Amino acid sequence: MKQTKIPIYKFILALTAGFLLYPVVSQAASPENRPQWWLEHGICLAGNWEPLVFRVRRGPIPTNYRARYEYEHSPEAVLGLKACGVNMIITHFYKGLGLENEAEDLAWTKKLAGMLHKNGMFVGAYIGSTLFNENLYREIPQSESWKQTDLSGETIKYSASQYFRDRADFTLQGYREHIKAIVTRAIKEYGMDLIHFDNFNSMFSSQAGLTENIRQLFRQYLDDKYTPEERKELLGFSDVSLVSPPRLAGSPMSPVTDPLAQEWTYFRVEAMTGYVRELSEHIHALNPQVVMETNPLGLSGRNRPYEGGMDHAHILPYTDIFWSEDPDHACYYPESNRLVSKIRSYKLARHFGNALFSYSNNPLEIAEAMAFNRMCLGDVGYRNLENWPESLDLDDDYRYSSSVETLDSAIKAANRKYMQFFHEHKELFRGLEVLADVGVMRDFESLTFGGWVPYLATIQAEQVLIQNRVPFTLLFHQDWEHLEDYRIVVLAAQENLSDKEIGRLKDYMERGGSLAVAGSTGAYDERRRMRGPADNFWRLLGAEAPLREPGKAARISLGKGRIFYFPGFESHPRVPEFANEVHPDYWYLPLNWEEFMEGLFFLRGGEFTVTVETRPHVAAAHYRKGAERQVHLVNYWPGHPAKYIPVIFSEKGLKPKKATLYSPDHDRLSLDLAHYRDGWMALVPEVKTYGIVVLE
Repeated sequence: MKQTKIPIYKFILALTAGFLLYPVVSQAASPENRPQWWLEHGICLAGNWEPLVFRVRRGPIPTNYRARYEYEHSPEAVLGLKACGVNMIITHFYKGLGLENEAEDLAWTKKLAGMLHKNGMFVGAYIGSTLFNENLYREIPQSESWKQTDLSGETIKYSASQYFRDRADFTLQGYREHIKAIVTRAIKEYGMDLIHFDNFNSMFSSQAGLTENIRQLFRQYLDDKYTPEERKELLGFSDVSLVSPPRLAGSPMSPVTDPLAQEWTYFRVEAMTGYVRELSEHIHALNPQVVMETNPLGLSGRNRPYEGGMDHAHILPYTDIFWSEDPDHACYYPESNRLVSKIRSYKLARHFGNALFSYSNNPLEIAEAMAFNRMCLGDVGYRNLENWPESLDLDDDYRYSSSVETLDSAIKAANRKYMQFFHEHKELFRGLEVLADVGVMRDFESLTFGGWVPYLATIQAEQVLIQNRVPFTLLFHQDWEHLEDYRIVVLAAQENLSDKEIGRLKDYMERGGSLAVAGSTGAYDERRRMRGPADNFWRLLGAEAPLREPGKAARISLGKGRIFYFPGFESHPRVPEFANEVHPDYWYLPLNWEEFMEGLFFLRGGEFTVTVETRPHVAAAHYRKGAERQVHLVNYWPGHPAKYIPVIFSEKGLKPKKATLYSPDHDRLSLDLAHYRDGWMALVPEVKTYGIVVLE
């Protein structure tokens, strides 16, 4: 008997020779079976992952490119990096030209790996995901059959400028075995501590449907997932032998109502998840202490499942660390009260037991990583070296294309001070559990098939919580079964909800949970079919007619629970009515954010577990560690210290004995601790960039 209507998160593809697809019940590695060394030592990294052969082929390069390359692999560079706080280098291993073509670079890799291990440091191996058509096809002739083709029959390229790199069809057994053999060599022969897989955000383009293997797999996917009757209900017919993946020509932020386009997206996400799981299991079978790390990018307002067949919530259970190279560099814009940060991506990482790699170019970005990341400062780079040969410029755009500023000696010194603070106080950062009163739901079907309206509303809700320092986390499809862990669940225009998901919300309410429902939440089912009077959201929730004035906010009691209905956020004038992504340039506080916060106070029935009363350019991360409580404060407006900040702890049963402020900006301070309302208050005199309030 066939599985019917299998939820996407239950239906993970296993791809084997013969194009067999089947549901897999294997789970992600349990926390105790994941690598532990990085949680003990932390990670502060530098990277030189581009091999020399690729630097030359790609261009542009400086005239002294070889001397620069050799210096990156020298004992002087390794010792200099160690002295300033770097404890890992991610270096080149396999770019995709073929092992013979990269042999010279691999000799340098082995030399560098040996030096790092000798000095008590760690090393990661970069493994690319593209096929170099000028080199690899000669070294491995059958590899030419591994490339993806688009709906016009053309080979899909990495980019227009790098036309010599073809996208690989990772669903092919031959390609997967090729990559796993390279992973085996990296671990067994080079002793790699981490394996980095690049470009996972774009490995499965929506246009890859003319690749014959993929087309056949897609047809079999439809045949295996649904009965003939279900296929007819879904598509209007049951025979899918002539079906091909659809052409997704619209904006990734337009609603998706074509059922075949929805299935094409599901298929690609599940295939990508299956591949990540297979690589993770292969790595940990070779050595369970090797870190599995990918580059899917972070949460920056793009519809990645639709565009590239990648969904974070599906792949991160099988990874340890992932990369963000997104344009959300830490910054506060006072003229518009807009705070840009990687807080969403850091929260995503912590939610799945991961850490996040990103570029940490200045004290603010290092502080942000200390506060929100998990035992990791990210890529601080070679350019923080105190001394390097004058003839070598390690501070240009060649390696650090994501840099937002040039490092002068003062910034370098400040960076090193912040790195040193992390290493000297690692015990503060180990074993932290997130404190969260609020969970913001990021429903897969709502965001992926709803587009602009749900994406914008979700980011706006998160922005209100970030700039008001509310203890919150992000929720995904796995969390429908764990809503009771949160006092409040936010549904910001989560439009495409199934009957089962609404039923879970009803159960949550009956047990005393609180919902913040914004905009058009629940207007459609999971297939984006418009709900009618008989199955509308409010009726299924158990509230027949709760909104006397639908265009106005409402506060509703329902059983043991509460609902705050919010008609929708009023966008800042600079936010467009529609775009292809909710770019960080649009991350403004909505104009009616105060009304939304008032609704949350109603739902909470009093104070949040932790309240930090200060300016909107200060963000906070909230943690527990046993009986200890921590609040990490980050000031996103350098040069404008935040002063006299009350940090109020309202958790019942809390009996603190002392409060201490730690900061890289000054010596440790004892804070005055006093009863306040039904809790305790510690007064922080000043936060220049970063401070940690520890309640013991």
